[in-house]
Amino acid sequence: MKQGAECLTDIPKGKVNAPRTNRLSQRMEIAVLHRCNISSPCIAWFSDCHLRTVGRWLVRIASGEPITDRPRSGRPPLYSEQTCLKTIAFFCQTPPLPGCSRWSIRDAEEYLRRHPEVIGCGMSRAGIARTLTTHVLRPHLRRYFLQITDPEFFPKMEHIIGLYLDPPEYLFCFDECTGIQAIERLAPDFPAIPGHPMTREFQYRRHGTTDLMAFLKPAKGDVFCRCTENHNTQTLTRVFTEHVGLQPEHAFLHYICDNLNTHFHDDFCATVAELSGITYTPLKSGMERRQWLQSGEKRITIHFVPFHGSWLNMIEIWFGILGDKCLKNGWFGSVEALIQAIDNFALTWSEHFAHPFTWTYRGEGLHGKAVRRFMRLLQMESPQMDIRFLTKQFLLMGNMVRDYWIQVDRDDWQQLLHLVTQKQSYLSSVIVCGPKEHQRVKAEQALECLSRMLYDNLVKHNGQAKSA
Repeated sequence: MKQGAECLTDIPKGKVNAPRTNRLSQRMEIAVLHRCNISSPCIAWFSDCHLRTVGRWLVRIASGEPITDRPRSGRPPLYSEQTCLKTIAFFCQTPPLPGCSRWSIRDAEEYLRRHPEVIGCGMSRAGIARTLTTHVLRPHLRRYFLQITDPEFFPKMEHIIGLYLDPPEYLFCFDECTGIQAIERLAPDFPAIPGHPMTREFQYRRHGTTDLMAFLKPAKGDVFCRCTENHNTQTLTRVFTEHVGLQPEHAFLHYICDNLNTHFHDDFCATVAELSGITYTPLKSGMERRQWLQSGEKRITIHFVPFHGSWLNMIEIWFGILGDKCLKNGWFGSVEALIQAIDNFALTWSEHFAHPFTWTYRGEGLHGKAVRRFMRLLQMESPQMDIRFLTKQFLLMGNMVRDYWIQVDRDDWQQLLHLVTQKQSYLSSVIVCGPKEHQRVKAEQALECLSRMLYDNLVKHNGQAKSA
C-alpha cells in the first residue's frame, strides 16, 4: 500500500459534486431529445424533471447560453477541488492508526488537524463527511458481496431455474431460519407524532431463540412451517416426514434446498428412502449422498442449489417477508410468544398474502460479472488470498471457458489470460503458502489447465474471426 502524502495525487481528478454532475447530464439529455424532435412532456417524463424545467433550459439552449450554472451570490467553497481530492486519497491510500482497520471521521479529523501538510489544511468533521458523501468515490462505505466459488455453479443454477420455469406439480423449497430471537424491549415504544417517527428503546431483554423450518410451494405460495428447538438431523427428518405425509400418497415430490450438512446426512437419506418405499445402502461421502438424493429414480427427489447460491432458493424470499412483517417490529416476552406470533403470521399468510412465486431471472450478465470480479481480485494482489478459494476460482473459470465461452465478452477472456500470465509470481506465492501438499498440487494443476484452455480458445476463435 502506498504510504504518506507524497502519493495523494495519484487519484485522477473525478467529479467531486455528484448532484452537479447529475444536473449537467439531465440538461444534456434535454438538449439531445429536443434535437430529435421529442415533445417537451415526453422529455420531462424521460428526464424525470418538471415541464417548466424543460422549457427553461430549451430557452437558454436556444439563446446560446451554456448548460452550466450561472454564477451565484454567496460564500465561495471553503475547500478547493484539489483539497477534496486529497481528502478522498487520504482515506484510500493512507494506513489507519495502529490497531485500527479503517479511518473513522473523528480520527481523520484529529489526524488532519495534527498533520495539515497531508491535504494542505485542517478540515472539520463536517467538512470531511460532506466531502466523502458528495464524491462519487466513497471509501468510508462498504458492503458485502458473495463471490461465486462453486466450480459447477452455472450448470446447477440452470437446473434450479429450469425447475422454476417448468415446475413439476409438487415442487417445494425448504430451508431453516435459525436463531430467531425472542426480544422484549425495556421500555414501551413512543408512537409517531407530527414531525417525529416512532421511537424505540434500544436496550432489550432476550428470552431465548427458536429455529424455524419452512416449506414453500412456489406454484401457489403456500407455506408449511414448524418452530423447533434445533435444526439437527433428527429434527429435520421429523418435520420433513410430517410435510411429506401431507402430500398425496403416490405423488412424485421435488424439494429444493441448500447444501447444509443435515440435508445430505445419512439419516436423512434413509428417511427419504423409507418415504419413497425403496432400500437405501449407506454411502460414505457427502458427494455420493447428494448424487443419490438428486437421482430421479425414486418418489422423492432433492435438488441442491449451488454452493454460495442460497439466493436461488425461493424460501429465502418468504423468510424476508416474515422478518419484515412479523419479526422486525415484534415484542416477544417469551419464546412461546415468539412461536405463537410466527404461527399466527403463517395462518395470516395463507389466508391473505399467499400468491404464486414467479421466477424471472435467468442469469443474464452473471457469467461476465464472475470473470470481471475475479480479475479485480487478481489485480489487487492481496496477501489475504486463500489457496482454497483461488483453486475454486481456477476451476470455475476453466469450466466457464469450456461451457460458457460465448456468454462472456472476448475482451474479458483476453484480459483474464493476460492477468493470469502477468501475475504468475503472485499466484505462485499464494500456492506455495498452501498448508497441505495436495492443495498445492491441485492449485497448480488448475492454474495450468485454465491457462492452456484460455490460450487455445482465444487462438481458435481469433482464427475463426479472421477466416470469416
